[in-house]
Parts: sequence; C-alpha cells; structure tokens
Amino acid sequence: MRHLLITNNPEIESLTAAVEGCKVIFIDSTVQAVISKCEEIFLQGEYALAADPLGGRRARPFPYLTIILEKNENGPLVEHWNRIAQYSELNSKRIEVYKDYDEKLKADYRTLDCSYTRYALNIK
Repeated sequence: MRHLLITNNPEIESLTAAVEGCKVIFIDSTVQAVISKCEEIFLQGEYALAADPLGGRRARPFPYLTIILEKNENGPLVEHWNRIAQYSELNSKRIEVYKDYDEKLKADYRTLDCSYTRYALNIK
C-alpha cells in the first residue's frame, strides 16, 4: 500500500475509495487521537509524511485532521517528527476553541479537510 491516511473525518473514506494503493485508518475521536496514531505508525518505521498536516491549518483550529503518509524505506524523517510534534502542540492550545462548534460549522471543516486531501492526492 502506497498511501496511508489517518483521519477523524468520516468523509475521507468515500473520497479515497477509488484511489489505488490507498488505505484509510478512521479514528472516531479527536484531532489529538489522529496525531497519536500517526506517532504510533511512525514508530513502526515504514511510513513518512506525504503531505504537511499543518498546511492550511495555521490560522484556524480544525476539528478534523487527515494525515497522509507514504511508504518509505527510510522511515519518517526527523523533520516529519518535528512537524507532527508542532501540530500536536498547536492543537493542544486550541482544542477548547472547536469543541463548541455547531454541526453546520463542523460540516464546513469536514469539507475543507476533504478539499486539502483531494488536492494532496491529486483526486479530481
């Protein structure tokens, strides 16, 4: 499997269903749980970041996160670990902000997360 997606966005699986070599791990929990799963997979040493999870998320806290990993014989690079740690720290400071988002706003954020994922995977 070439790409591994870790997400808490329920719309991602249907988005990537037609993408060959792509597996989705759905985490029915928080952004922090997605980050923790990414760290766990990094420890196994087979995957590295294929796309920066901070892209587009610096200005606002998102209640959804999709991390795209790709098979890498050399495992995650130190800078990848640092990017995930950075996002974890940023998220922990903002988690209270998006806990109270209403369903309409959450739907908008699911769509944005899908849009970033679609672009990163080059899905038309």
